[in-house]
Amino acid sequence: MLIDQPSPADESEVPWWHQVFLRAVPDTSDLAAEVRCAVDHGLHDPVDTVEMVAAAEETTEAVVTALSSPWSLYTPQDAAHVAAGLFVQMEHQAAALQELGRAVERIAGRGETLLPSAAGPGQEANLADALASLQSASDQVASLVARHAPVIVRALEAAPAYAPIPANIHETLVAVAALLTEQHDGTVTLNQPHESDVFDDPEGLGCGCDITLLTDEEEYNFHRGDSEWALVKESDGREFSDGSVAYGTYETLAVSLETPHPQQLTDSVLRLIADDQRPSDFTGGLRSVPAGGA
Repeated sequence: MLIDQPSPADESEVPWWHQVFLRAVPDTSDLAAEVRCAVDHGLHDPVDTVEMVAAAEETTEAVVTALSSPWSLYTPQDAAHVAAGLFVQMEHQAAALQELGRAVERIAGRGETLLPSAAGPGQEANLADALASLQSASDQVASLVARHAPVIVRALEAAPAYAPIPANIHETLVAVAALLTEQHDGTVTLNQPHESDVFDDPEGLGCGCDITLLTDEEEYNFHRGDSEWALVKESDGREFSDGSVAYGTYETLAVSLETPHPQQLTDSVLRLIADDQRPSDFTGGLRSVPAGGA
């Protein structure tokens, strides 16, 4: 059974919701770059094909893991970007099922397998039935996407978004300081060496502000430096003659965004402090690392 080749799609025929996904994709992505490099190099044989399928399987499972994080998405608009991307993937999966059928037909066309007639009633399904089922599955996936993707993406994009996402690192620190003041038992101080709306941060390394947190036993400092959010204990600091301080024990937070959800950073800071103040045989808390590195 031959499967009709689709006509090349005109760019104007690309669904509008594709752009919702593309707008959210970074210009540079190391993960995507590796795949693009492999495609540019050429995919020519069964080894290439299986490796690409394996990569797709790994990334699909990784998406499930990413979405399971409590802070995987901040707003309904984030969800719209991801939903659009997942529906684009489903379109590609539908096309892949069709291409799989065509690949099997090429094997039969070379005389390297037999393509029988479809099995009759009561007969066990054969290769022809498998190809027909591939076409059917492809059509069903494509139909599902066409029916549901526009509705879901449009609704998510239009949904109200109340997450207090800061505009820059300074606003992030101000918001985190306010949350820590409410949620931390000890004194919290925002140390701000510049005026509220005047600071220089051309590379996103930090605005110069930091946050001091006091507990009954320790003073902690939360700040951004070297493109990372970090928490240190003042008692671990070593002061040099020029007044600078180096820390041999500190913790860099898992989240590295310049402007994450303030509550996400707040949760991480409070958790690290709580872990650090547990008994000495506890394996969590601040870790010892070479000064100046993570």
